[in-house]
Amino acid sequence: MMDSVFGALRFDVGWKTEIDAALFGKARRVTVKARAYREEDGLTIEQESAFADYKSREEEIWKAAEKLLRDYMGGDCGTRFSPRTLLFERDGGYALLCDDEEYPDEGVAVELAPRRRVMLQDDYL
Repeated sequence: MMDSVFGALRFDVGWKTEIDAALFGKARRVTVKARAYREEDGLTIEQESAFADYKSREEEIWKAAEKLLRDYMGGDCGTRFSPRTLLFERDGGYALLCDDEEYPDEGVAVELAPRRRVMLQDDYL
């Protein structure tokens, strides 16, 4: 599907595309996922609005994610956390899901909207 805000998307248990991002000075390839349960659900206006907001403040949002992770863990997080998915919820909220090298079965979610906080992925999802 081609969306005017997200661009080219494919459906695979949600609408997905990929972006390049930098976290802790490292270039990363991150999956962008707009949550949808069925292909016919499409995207919500809230998801499109949230992604447009993200795109307009991309650098600021990545810096906020870095600060949240540093505040959560302290010290250098660049080797511990690896961003994997920027997940846009149906209501427009979104979070960055990261793998955690110290606890590979858990991972963390950096909620970026509507609130800004870090929690275990299991608690976010």
